[in-house]
Amino acid sequence: MPDEPVPDHERILDGPVSEACYRAVFEHCSDAMLLTELDGRILSANAAACRLFGYTRAELLALELSRVLDSSDPSVAQALARRAAGGEMTAELGFVRSGGERFQARVASRVFTDDGGKAMASLVVHDISDRKHAEALLRESEQRFRLLYENAPIGIGHIDLGGKWTYVNQAFAAIAGYAPQELVGRSNLELAPPDERERSRQFTDQLLAGAIEIQRDRRLLRKDGSTRWIRLTAKMLRNEAGQPLYGIVLFFDITDAMHAEEALRRSEERFRTTFEHAPLGIAECAADGRFVAANATLQEMLGYTLAELESLANQDITHPADQETAIQNFHKLLTGRQTVTVAEQRYLRKDRSQLWVNVTVSLRGSGDGPRLLAIIEDVTARKKSEEALRGAVEYSYHLASHDNLTGLANRASFNERLKDALKYAQRDQHLVAVHVLDLDRFKSINDTLGHHAGDLLLKEVARRLKANIRETDLAARLGGDEFVIVQTHLSEAAAAEVLADKILVELSHPYHLDGHEVYSGTSMGIALFPDDAQESDELLRLADLALYEAKNQGRLNYQMYREALATVAKEAKRFERELQRALREDELCLHYQPQYDLDSGRIVGIEALIRWLHPERGLLNAANFIQEVESANLMLPVGEWALRTACTAQAGWVRAGLVVPLTLNVSSKQVRHPRFLAILNKVLDDTGLPPSLLRLELRESVLLDPKFPANTLRDMRKRGVRLGLDDFGAELAALSSLQKFPLDIVKPGQELVRRLSRDDNESAILTALVGVARDARITVCADGIETPDQLAAVKHLGFNCGQGYLLSPPVGVSEMGRLVAAELGA
Repeated sequence: MPDEPVPDHERILDGPVSEACYRAVFEHCSDAMLLTELDGRILSANAAACRLFGYTRAELLALELSRVLDSSDPSVAQALARRAAGGEMTAELGFVRSGGERFQARVASRVFTDDGGKAMASLVVHDISDRKHAEALLRESEQRFRLLYENAPIGIGHIDLGGKWTYVNQAFAAIAGYAPQELVGRSNLELAPPDERERSRQFTDQLLAGAIEIQRDRRLLRKDGSTRWIRLTAKMLRNEAGQPLYGIVLFFDITDAMHAEEALRRSEERFRTTFEHAPLGIAECAADGRFVAANATLQEMLGYTLAELESLANQDITHPADQETAIQNFHKLLTGRQTVTVAEQRYLRKDRSQLWVNVTVSLRGSGDGPRLLAIIEDVTARKKSEEALRGAVEYSYHLASHDNLTGLANRASFNERLKDALKYAQRDQHLVAVHVLDLDRFKSINDTLGHHAGDLLLKEVARRLKANIRETDLAARLGGDEFVIVQTHLSEAAAAEVLADKILVELSHPYHLDGHEVYSGTSMGIALFPDDAQESDELLRLADLALYEAKNQGRLNYQMYREALATVAKEAKRFERELQRALREDELCLHYQPQYDLDSGRIVGIEALIRWLHPERGLLNAANFIQEVESANLMLPVGEWALRTACTAQAGWVRAGLVVPLTLNVSSKQVRHPRFLAILNKVLDDTGLPPSLLRLELRESVLLDPKFPANTLRDMRKRGVRLGLDDFGAELAALSSLQKFPLDIVKPGQELVRRLSRDDNESAILTALVGVARDARITVCADGIETPDQLAAVKHLGFNCGQGYLLSPPVGVSEMGRLVAAELGA
């Protein structure tokens, strides 16, 4: 057999461990451990060695190593020679117990020099006699199986559901006068004489349909054209559901028929008994890993019935961490790179508990394609012992694990530390806060400045976090730009808010990354133990919900978890699913409102307004859902749809003869997205609408946002797109904005227009707006004209154009088409 991996305890003498640690491992190791001089005198032995060889410690120390080695085993001298030549060896050798009983064991030995310069040898001996016995039984069973099929005095063949031979043994081939490989793939009807083929076809159809079993005498047509009388027995093999799998066909000379049948029955029973009652799990799998057969031992190991296993594949029961290795081993067998693979891996029982197994897999041919035969040994007990020993040694050297990039604790270390923190908090009756945070604009920085800059940002964030927490707290990176802080020993919840405020300020300061000054900031969600949750996983989940709420509140803030957030998050997710359905199923639509010259009454522009024809809530205006669209981060696809739909319609009206601009509102998230300009250019190219006839309107707060990319406005103007300021006066109301930005049109807030007839202050504001706009050569459009008084007032103030329900309500695309036609006719 191929050498097995050497267990960690067999290498224990390699590392610089303390004497106390060495002695603890030496004495408590489950394998026998010996220390000898090079001439073979035993210097030290652990308790396991005394038990294994049947001597007291004093008796062992009085013996030579040759007394416990089996001198009749030729491998002993060879192994000792290898050790003498190379300083170490690993082998499976024969040993002798005190009573003379011989047994097999795996031994690892190494020569080393003690502190005094004296050469010695270490030996670790693992008893494998039980495994050797099991392997011998398995080889005997396999040999009987092969002998039965390949050397049976009768012909045996397998036929698939298409009537073709998938397997024939040597006797079958000899009867038919073919080589076995010549028969595989041929139709069974080719072995019937021409005058019997129709009858044979009828029998075959009935057999393959599972309607009958066949036992009849017939003539067989051999390759050389001669015929031979044979007795044919055929039946379909079915699964537990009663469905036919393949046919098994027996051919034999009539003279020896009874003898051959009896021999076959006895051999089949012996094979089945061995298969079903073997102490090891045995399974047969198809090339894709699907289980074809499994014995009772394997079913008991895994907790599945045979029918349940036949609906699964090997990967379904393999631990996720071991699936890649298992797939690679299967591939090696199927491609012929190896004839057998041996691996230790984890299986998952039906109850999802873990089972360590040693799996030996080999390839065997089948008419249905290659099959994999797996022999499975349960080694859970041994693995637990090895893992416990390895954990005891490694724990003293590895107190924690860290993220390679930032040096913070990684997710695994965080999980353990959080569990410990909660245990101490429960014991000492104090609070623990979990702060979950991620970075704003991280993806944008990565995309624009490169991953190196992103890595530098993550490192600097980690440094600032560590600088602002206590030694009793923990900062960890969970992955990507997601960080977490565990704040311990709190007497009140307000302490968590103090730290959150400090972190928000620290992370909002500019970052200098390879000569670039960038801004990021963070959003945070906080959950408390024991107020919000008792378990670490639940605490982290609730902090994530709070983080989600912080993002919905506009980022750059923190939110403490409260019960209402679960409902809010659920509603947000429901809305997100509904909106994705709306995009997918064409529930969104555009309404169009014409803009009129207030002197001539002619149409001078068209504004596109988004609507949602909700299947349950009816027709929704943008005000009813646009904020949720932005919160769900779906503004880019929704905005792209609206832009493409509106430009397509407007291009048609322009071709018809109405050459007026199209007005469309765009949000901050749209314009700030790195792909916005690319989308805008592609839509203009695809629809053919002249850029000068597209007017994009933004709110004043978007233009004054310090994070707004100034080059975006410049690039839009360079393309020829017009810019407008919408809802002027509803937010900051700074007249300087009209001269600060390259605007073509400005719309005052609708509320200013509605109050014109009742409030002289509004009239003064609008008068000033019209004056400044006229000086800056900016068109002023009155929005929300609903009464004749309002119409008269805005005309008196000098507005260029207007829109509103008095002039025309927003209408669907068909009605807008009729208004365009009427305008062109006039």
